[in-house]
Order: sequence, then C-alpha cells, then structure tokens
Amino acid sequence: MKWKLIILIFMIISCNKKESDKIVTSDNSASYFRRKLDDKKLMDSLNYLVLSKGDTLAYNELKGIHYIGEQKMTGILYYALIMSNKYNYKRASFDVYDILTINEKFLDQKTRAMADEYLIKSKKYKSKPAITKR
Repeated sequence: MKWKLIILIFMIISCNKKESDKIVTSDNSASYFRRKLDDKKLMDSLNYLVLSKGDTLAYNELKGIHYIGEQKMTGILYYALIMSNKYNYKRASFDVYDILTINEKFLDQKTRAMADEYLIKSKKYKSKPAITKR
C-alpha cells in the first residue's frame, strides 16, 4: 500500500507539467547590428584593424554591421577600397564592384569602367599548384 501511494504521488507530480519559460523579444537582427553600429569602442577597434592591419575578419564583421545595421552597403565602400587597394583583398574588390553597380540606371560610364576594373581585380588570383598523389 505504501508503494502504491508513493507511485501515485510520483505520477501526479510528473503529470503536473510546468509551462516552460519562453523568452519573447522584439529584437531583430537589424536592431542588434544597429546597436553594434552605435558602439563607438567596437567600431573604432574594427576600423583600426581594417585600416592599419588589413584584418579580413574585422572587415567582414564591419561589412555585416554596415549592411544589416544601416540596411545598405554604401557605408562600407571606403573600407572596401582600402582593403582592395592596400591589402589586395579580392573579396573587397568584388564588394567595391557590387556597391558601385547597385543601381544600374544611375550608373555613368566612368563609374561603370571603375566598377569593371574592380570586378576584374576580384577575379585575379594566384592559383596554388595542384597537389598530385603518387
């Protein structure tokens, strides 16, 4: 009888499911990146790493912050030009092309030529020799 009572209590306790705490937030990725954009210390350190050291990870984080936080790519153009010209970062060369050609209907001939140069620069790379198995 004692065991039946213990099992009955255990079943009642186990069947009494508690609501799990749900975290509800209205925060989306754009507001998260806007907060990062407003963080002067973070932005200054990323700017320093990109401009003085050519840090590709910092560049990509900075690009994400500008793109998602501002909802546009033009904020990263300066950094893309530096990374492309000073550090020869191919991804940044393509970003320059992409930013310059965002709106084709307003693109003049000189800017189009410059964009095409960066597209060509983004495709140039030194291929590594193929490794052959013997």
